[in-house]
Amino acid sequence: MLLELGAAVIVIIVGLIFCFRMMRHGLTSLEMDRDRYLKRIRAEEQQLEEDKKNISQSEHLDIARAGIADMLRLADNPPGFSIVDEEFAILLQTPKGAWRIDLNMREHALRNTGRVLRGKARWQLSGFGVNEQFDRIGDMMACLNAQLRGENVQQAEFVRHLIR
Repeated sequence: MLLELGAAVIVIIVGLIFCFRMMRHGLTSLEMDRDRYLKRIRAEEQQLEEDKKNISQSEHLDIARAGIADMLRLADNPPGFSIVDEEFAILLQTPKGAWRIDLNMREHALRNTGRVLRGKARWQLSGFGVNEQFDRIGDMMACLNAQLRGENVQQAEFVRHLIR
C-alpha cells in the first residue's frame, strides 16, 4: 500500500513538472516549431555569409591548403605529391605534373575607418588541360578530388549539384 502511494506521488510530481514546462514554453504546433527553427537556420546562414566576407584572401588560401592536405592524408599521402604555396595560389605537385589553384578576390582598404572591403571570391583550377572557375571552394575541391581520382568531370558536376 505504501509502495503504491509512493509511486502515485512520483507520477503526480512528474506530471506537475511536465505541465509547468508546457505552461512556461507554451503549446505550439509542429508547423510553428518548424517555422521558428527555419528562421534560426536562415539567420545562422546569413551570419555565415557575413563572416565569409570578413575572411582575408590569405585565410581563404590557408583553408584551401588545409583541405588539399586532408585530401592527400585521406589518400594515405601518395608518393610524389606535394603542396607548394605561392602568393595568391597553391600548386599541387603530382608525379604527372602540377595543378594550380588560384584565388581571385578584390581587397580594398578604406583609409578613414581602417577596414578592408572584400569582393566575391573566385576560385580557378587549372592543369592538365582543365581550366575551370568556381564561386565556392567546395565546388573547386570536389572537381579537384574527381580529377585526382581520374573520375569523369561531368560526374563530379552532378555530385556538386547534389551537395547544394
